[in-house]
Amino acid sequence: MSSRRSPIAELVVVLPVLAALSGCGASAAPEASATASPDPTEAAVRAVDTPDCLPGAARAVVAGSEADPTIVVTIGEGSRGIVFAPQLGATFCQWADQLVRYADQGYRVASFAWGEDGGASLEATVGVLRGEGAEDVALVGASKGAGVVAALADDLRPAPVGVIALSPGVEVEGHDATSAGSAYTGPLLVVASETDGSIRASESQQVARADDPATYVQLPGSAHGVAILLAGTGPQVLDQMDGFLAAAFGG
Repeated sequence: MSSRRSPIAELVVVLPVLAALSGCGASAAPEASATASPDPTEAAVRAVDTPDCLPGAARAVVAGSEADPTIVVTIGEGSRGIVFAPQLGATFCQWADQLVRYADQGYRVASFAWGEDGGASLEATVGVLRGEGAEDVALVGASKGAGVVAALADDLRPAPVGVIALSPGVEVEGHDATSAGSAYTGPLLVVASETDGSIRASESQQVARADDPATYVQLPGSAHGVAILLAGTGPQVLDQMDGFLAAAFGG
C-alpha cells in the first residue's frame, strides 16, 4: 500500500506524485476551484491532471484529509453513481474499462487510489461523487476493495443502494466484512471463484447472506478479483452486474 502523507499542496503542485500513485502518466485537465472546508484537518477538493489510463473526459481530484489524501477519478453524468474500489496495491487504472463501460450506460462513476486508511478513501470518493451530482450510490469492489465496500456499507449515510463484492475476504483493515457482522440490508451480490488461491471461496461466501442464496455466486476456476471479469465467465458476471445495478437503482 502506498504511503501518501505529503500535504495536499505538494500533491497538486508536484504532479509526478500522481503518476507514481497511479502507475500511469497524466494529461492536462481543466482547472477547478477549491471547495472550502470548515475543518482544518480536511483538505479542499482540488483538480489534478487526468491519468493517461482514463479517457480525456475523466475528471481527477485530490480529496480527503491533508494527512491522508485520496486521489479520486470520475467519469460520466447523472444522478446514479457507482464507486469502484480497487484491489490492494492497485488504483483506478485497474477499473478503467469498467468505468468507461458504465459511464456509457448512463452512470456517474468513480474510483480512487488507496490512502493509508481504506475506509477514509472510500468515504472521500463517495463524497466526491455525491458532490458532483450523484443522488444514489452503489459500491463495487474487488479483493481488498470488495472487503472494504462490504464492511463499510452499513456505515455510509445515505446507505448505498447496492453492493457488489468480487472475491472479498472476511476482514480488511480490522473491519468485519461478513454479512453476520453488518447491519446493511440492501441489495448484495458476492462473486467468488471455486479455487481462488488468494481468498478462499468459503471466506467470500461468509460475506454473502446465509439466508439468501441469491446473494452468492460461485464460479469455476481460480480467477481472483477483477480477473473474474476477464475469465471465460466474465461476460456472464458482467451481465449479472448490469442486471443487479439496474434493479438496485430501480430499473
